[in-house]
Amino acid sequence: MKTETKKMDKCEVSLTVALDADEAKACIKDVEKAFMKEVRLPGFRPGKVPVELIRKNFATEMQQEFTRAMIRKHYSNAVKAENLDEVAIADVKDVSITPEGGIFTAIVEVKPTFKLPTYTGLKIAPANVKVEDNEVDEQVERLRAMYAKYEDAKEGEAAADGDFVQIDYSGTVDGKPILELAPEAKIVASGVGFWTQIEEGRFLPEILDALKGMKAGETKAEVNAKFDEGAAPDPLKGKNAVYSVTLKSFRRRILPTDAEFAEKAKVENIDALKKTIRESLEKQRVQQEAARRENEAVEMLLKKVDFDVPESQVRNAEDSYLAQLEQRARNAGVTAEYIKENKDKILADARENAINQVRLWYLFDAIAEAEKIEAKDNERGKKVLEFILANAK
Repeated sequence: MKTETKKMDKCEVSLTVALDADEAKACIKDVEKAFMKEVRLPGFRPGKVPVELIRKNFATEMQQEFTRAMIRKHYSNAVKAENLDEVAIADVKDVSITPEGGIFTAIVEVKPTFKLPTYTGLKIAPANVKVEDNEVDEQVERLRAMYAKYEDAKEGEAAADGDFVQIDYSGTVDGKPILELAPEAKIVASGVGFWTQIEEGRFLPEILDALKGMKAGETKAEVNAKFDEGAAPDPLKGKNAVYSVTLKSFRRRILPTDAEFAEKAKVENIDALKKTIRESLEKQRVQQEAARRENEAVEMLLKKVDFDVPESQVRNAEDSYLAQLEQRARNAGVTAEYIKENKDKILADARENAINQVRLWYLFDAIAEAEKIEAKDNERGKKVLEFILANAK
């Protein structure tokens, strides 16, 4: 067997393997023996069909198997002989085998070679992970609101944060009813007997703010609002609107006292609840900070390198990324129309992500080898990042 290699673009090597007559005849003989055992022809007992008849009736099948046998028997030895750091076979071409000799050329993907960048002493400034008292208080009040009761407002009472309100409203843009300008925007155009809650994110913020302090039966004729440039329908993008808002009725939110809240939340007292919330927030903050530092270290490493990686590994990483993206999109209710409209960007992002992911695998492997970091394959990246962060500034 003779071998010859030629470096190609990216991570590919052309490996040509030539067999002498004896090696080719051995492959042919092995295939013919296998066919003689398996072939069934009328008038012949199993294993007794003459090889000449087999060659005549199964010429195409035998030629295909000659090729497979030649590659199967000699490819691995050729890779070892040329000391190739093989990843996968990308293609096989120029295949020929006769009793006089055989030849084939394999396009072999090999692991990339690159200069390992500096990975110690990275400047990754720590962030403040302290949990402030007001953050704990905000969480307590959010939980308290979950146990609130609602009662019909008494005459003369004014609406406030958290109350459920029933309103009539109608809006105009440049003096024209919003419904005429954008029929698809019915929910923000007008409403009669519409119920919502005075709480951030429930409805148009300008209308919610205007309702605070209003009493049942009152109307505000000029409530100014502005539509978002990105989320609003085209006829309303960035436009200023004027609303007339009438508060028809509302139900007051009655928050539980500390004692009632503690009982419902099944805690000893509010201080004990605050302690639990603080510990939970601190743990979450520490985890977020650890993830931020890891991501920053990864970004720094990737900015220091630019080397080609095997296409087969990129495709696998790309398929995995797109599968995860599809699942997240399904869970988030992303429409098929959105995916179709943004297909090119989604695919471009997937490829970039996949290339970086594969580069990162090779970087982690190289750093682990350089620093003699021992870990299982699925833990190597984590161990390497721990080492990098432990040696960061």
